[in-house]
Amino acid sequence: MQSISCLWPQRGVSSGILSDVTLIRAVAIGFLAGGAGALIFDPRGEGPDHLRLALLMGLLVGQFLTVPVSLVGGIVWARPRKGKPIRPYDFSMGSLLMALGVLVVTQAQAAVTWLSTDPTPGGVGDPDGETSIAGLAGLSGCLMVLVGLALLANGVWTSTRTGDLRPTMEASYNG
Repeated sequence: MQSISCLWPQRGVSSGILSDVTLIRAVAIGFLAGGAGALIFDPRGEGPDHLRLALLMGLLVGQFLTVPVSLVGGIVWARPRKGKPIRPYDFSMGSLLMALGVLVVTQAQAAVTWLSTDPTPGGVGDPDGETSIAGLAGLSGCLMVLVGLALLANGVWTSTRTGDLRPTMEASYNG
């Protein structure tokens, strides 16, 4: 069986994993920043269901804009540098991202259920299009949960290597 170090030639395993975690953090920041897009869209109709759908559409548009930008920023940030860059705590970012991901998934499921009623709710132009947007928002929420789990797993792995389950200043540095 080959070692995992063959995946990162000319670099140690830990530096490759840390670069990957930096990119995961950048995607997480993009997901969280995309939440500001939820304030963009106005509901087309009256009631909480129209508001829910508008918030999900805004979140999706915001994430389409912020995730690629933060990923490019993460690639620049993950470059090898002299010194030890400060790493953000994985526990808080991972927990927040998981909680928001679960919220997005539940709200997307509620929107899909609402849009699937017969007759079609008033104020909805294309029920199939709106259902696909709610489904994409649910997929985005699932990805948020997975990225949050990856950050939590990295936080636990990093803290057990340092001998403490709480992140410390020593654990916040690469190395």
